[in-house]
Amino acid sequence: MILINIPRQEAGYIPRAMKPPVLPLQLLLNALPAKVHSHVTARVCNHLLRGLPSAGRLRELDGKRLWITITDTDTRLAWRIEGGRLRPDASDTPPEIHIRGDLHNLLRLARREEDPDTLFFARRLSLEGNTEDGLLVKNFLDALEFDLPAHLQAVLGPRLARPLLPIARRAQARFS
Repeated sequence: MILINIPRQEAGYIPRAMKPPVLPLQLLLNALPAKVHSHVTARVCNHLLRGLPSAGRLRELDGKRLWITITDTDTRLAWRIEGGRLRPDASDTPPEIHIRGDLHNLLRLARREEDPDTLFFARRLSLEGNTEDGLLVKNFLDALEFDLPAHLQAVLGPRLARPLLPIARRAQARFS
């Protein structure tokens, strides 16, 4: 008789076979050079943060470097924070803050499908580096709520945002 020791599953563990497919995004991440990832994601994040009240909290991390490593695609997003904005960082010096996890769990964090505490404490994401800076990042992620009206006003101005807001809300509801 052969005995197989199957490790006890951690709370919140999702077997690989049950995870939703993210193959197109994984292929894109594997196909493009690391510099492109950091540049594109910094621009997208900075754009999405425009007009959000919690975006100002990034200023508390000015001068710090942040890496996000996507373990299943071997992708590293490398940024430094300047003036409350993300900037691509080409330095190989270890960052003050390093978040690691697979693409599925990082997307759950980005989409606000699961709170950061659950993902970090269940060890589906890891947060390494300076404890104080890591706590600031975790608190920033906890406080982050996308405010569509504020974002549209910051990007388009009040005059254009007002008539486009109902259309944007319908689109947001459709893709949520």
